[in-house]
Amino acid sequence: MHECGQEEYWFYHQSSHPDNNPLLYQELINNALSEIIVWDPYFNVNFPNSDQDIFVNIKNDITIKILTVKNLVRPNHDYLTSVHRAMKSKIDPAKDCRFGLRVINKVDCANHGKSLFHDRFLIIDSNQVYLIGSSIGWHLKSHGSTGIFKVSKPDTISFIQSIFKFYWDNSTEHEIPLAYLHLL
Repeated sequence: MHECGQEEYWFYHQSSHPDNNPLLYQELINNALSEIIVWDPYFNVNFPNSDQDIFVNIKNDITIKILTVKNLVRPNHDYLTSVHRAMKSKIDPAKDCRFGLRVINKVDCANHGKSLFHDRFLIIDSNQVYLIGSSIGWHLKSHGSTGIFKVSKPDTISFIQSIFKFYWDNSTEHEIPLAYLHLL
């Protein structure tokens, strides 16, 4: 692991630590007090990814929002059902977690135009914003080197949050509505 000395950049170098899993993403999720926003175009709950595993140690009374991108060509909601089941299986009902997911459908150009995103962000408790170098699976197990950059400038934090809000507010066609996870 490399840190720049100002706690802004963390880098997991797989060759230097081949037997250790990268832990910072998991630590950020575990330490969230009120809200976790995962903005990742590759969020996946099917083997071998099991991205839902990152939420196993969340605190009580947390809100989780996930924004992702998929090719949803069928009218059924297999992906949404799989995510919902996976999250319910990993998060204990006693945690009293609120959960919502929205999917930008690559197939539906009228919904998003050409404004797809590729970068990954993690927003913790509305005030900590991180640019994530790779998807969640790379932060659960050692797959390769990856980094996390903490955004520290208030204007940049506000800008990233506003873009997330735009995508979130305009991606309601394919969603798991934000609600208590175990009451759905």
